[in-house]
Amino acid sequence: MLVREHQASICRYLRYLGAGAAAEDLTQETFLAAFRSTLGPDMTNVPLRSAWLRGISRNLLLAHFRRDRTNPVRMDSEVFRQAEDVWAGQFPDARSESDYGDALRRCVEALDQKDRNMLKLRYAEGLSRRQMARRAGLSEDGVKSLLRRIRGRLADCVRRRLEAEGRP
Repeated sequence: MLVREHQASICRYLRYLGAGAAAEDLTQETFLAAFRSTLGPDMTNVPLRSAWLRGISRNLLLAHFRRDRTNPVRMDSEVFRQAEDVWAGQFPDARSESDYGDALRRCVEALDQKDRNMLKLRYAEGLSRRQMARRAGLSEDGVKSLLRRIRGRLADCVRRRLEAEGRP
């Protein structure tokens, strides 16, 4: 029951934190660690149970990043705490992964070509801000600001679409 109810959201959360291809393996490790744990929350309290599983997955991801020295993503506990705050506010467990995915795809399609190209450089090609800046003829700070604005517009768009479709 625990896996069935939380697997998709834990995997999505790990991807959100930057786990990439390791997200599925780390999701499985999360549930193994949860099952082995002698301490845990009241399992009837769904929000507490979800937060507990996210904490386990976050710690496993930190350990993964420490082991994988070739990974360019470097996160620390403060960055993860901030990510958790955003996650808890923006992605309640009541919504399904496909709801967000569908809404996000439609929102990305509605962006202008320049913004879609910037997203492609960052997320499809995995370029750094420095590499993106060179390609786009912008400063690194300009790329950072542009990506922040694009992500903000996408978050607003997804939220509006979900609300318009009557999804919580």
